[in-house]
Amino acid sequence: MSDYIRIKVRGYHLDQHGHLNIGGYNRFFEEARWSLFENFNAIEFFSKLELTLTLVNSNINFRRACSFNDQLEVHTKVMKIGNTSCRIEQTIFLDGTNKIIADATNTFVLMDNDQHKSVPITGQARDKLAQMANSA
Repeated sequence: MSDYIRIKVRGYHLDQHGHLNIGGYNRFFEEARWSLFENFNAIEFFSKLELTLTLVNSNINFRRACSFNDQLEVHTKVMKIGNTSCRIEQTIFLDGTNKIIADATNTFVLMDNDQHKSVPITGQARDKLAQMANSA
């Protein structure tokens, strides 16, 4: 189970060839990650610790095309919490089916807001990420 949002593919999401290009997929994945973070008040929580979750790597696999008016579900889940990074996995499904449109693996670090350096994931920060990972 995971946190998910629904998105309808609209004309402005498509390029001149009628395809959703990489920018569209990235926007959908980003929207779903923000939704997850908002659902757990993660932005405010880490801000109070003077930390920011920062995307440092993203790998997207494109599985099939999506079209104008398709209804999509973007599932997002914190999958692994390491010493210095965490992995968030995402999958875009054609709504109501098990047809995968695309999937992504994203690596985040916690950045210290003052020093602009990544810091180990410990204490309250680790607990918050674990809460997000165990939400299903």
